[in-house]
This record gives sequence, structure tokens and C-alpha cells, in this order.
Amino acid sequence: MSKFAKGKSWIEHRLADDLEVDGGHYIVNLVARKGTGVQGYRVTVDYIPHEGAGGGARELPQAASTADVHRLSRELSGDPPGLVALWRGTGA
Repeated sequence: MSKFAKGKSWIEHRLADDLEVDGGHYIVNLVARKGTGVQGYRVTVDYIPHEGAGGGARELPQAASTADVHRLSRELSGDPPGLVALWRGTGA
């Protein structure tokens, strides 16, 4: 089990340890949570700054299953330019 595992209703994957965006450095995590009244998982990409404030999250389309969450994690972790574009609001 991943060190980020929070049980069956919560999945978290590290996408980047040090992503540089416009001079800022971020830890980037994909977080998928089951919610009441929602089929599958709500998915966000969380940007946590190394220093100071200014982080945030970007919502992605829902994932139907854990397999979809893991596939999305593999795709995003291999695409740093895509993570930068997502943070800037120009990609998904």
C-alpha cells in the first residue's frame, strides 16, 4: 500500500516532487476521493508550494474506478509540461 493511502475512499499519488512553474516550486499530488452521491471518484491535482503560500488545486473529470485513477496518475506523472499547463489553466 502506498504511503499516501487513506483507505478505500481516498487515493493519493505523487506526480512531481519539484515542479517549477513561473519561478515557483511545487510538490504535485493527484488526489481522488469518493463522495456521497457521486459515482466513482472526484479527482483533483494539488499543487503544494515548497515555500510560502500560493498553492492550489485543479479539478479533473471524475474517474469511474481505481484503475482509471491509476491510469490518470501514470499519464500525468510522465507529463511535466502538461502539469504546468494544468496549473496555468491552459490544459487538462
